[in-house]
Amino acid sequence: MKILSLCFVFSIFAFGCSAKPAQTTASAATTDSNAQSTAASTAVQTSAAQQSRTDLSSALSSLGFYVYDQPIDLPITAPISALKGEPVKVSDFTGKITLLNFWATWCPPCRAEMPSIERLYQQMSGTNFRIVAVDAGEQRAQVASFIEKNKYTFPIYLDESNALSSIFAARGIPSTYLVNKEGKVIAARIGAMEYDQAELIKLLKEMADG
Repeated sequence: MKILSLCFVFSIFAFGCSAKPAQTTASAATTDSNAQSTAASTAVQTSAAQQSRTDLSSALSSLGFYVYDQPIDLPITAPISALKGEPVKVSDFTGKITLLNFWATWCPPCRAEMPSIERLYQQMSGTNFRIVAVDAGEQRAQVASFIEKNKYTFPIYLDESNALSSIFAARGIPSTYLVNKEGKVIAARIGAMEYDQAELIKLLKEMADG
């Protein structure tokens, strides 16, 4: 206050007094305050995101999934033919949580888990969730007959050449992957599972709606 008063008095007699030092000090203080506030907000958001990822990893691990340290790109370069409808492209994996499953009609564990995948499909209807169930290496007619006989309605795709299955199912089938909304794989599981477990459905709905 004393400096500003002297400045004002001097301005009357000496053609004005620069107020820039006072403004610069105030501006610097405001900038520092904003920077600290932004840094604190960023830190809180980062911490919350990390906690969310940790919680998701723990939940998926408890359900038998292997969770990747970092999401990985899908090694899909060509569209995957559909049993019915349009092929699925790698770009189609964005925007929704995807359960990517590799299976075959001759595989007992695959057949055992498919009723639960059908129930999961029905219970997740209307959410940002999709199922891409890819048959590994069989002919269209054989797959179509199996699906019709068992009355499954979730989307079925065909890898008749085994090009994708040799990558995704190299360790056996069924092999299942969870793909996030950015189109990256976050978790995997080898072997059969009951996919309509209440805990899994709750988690998938949270992921789909998040």
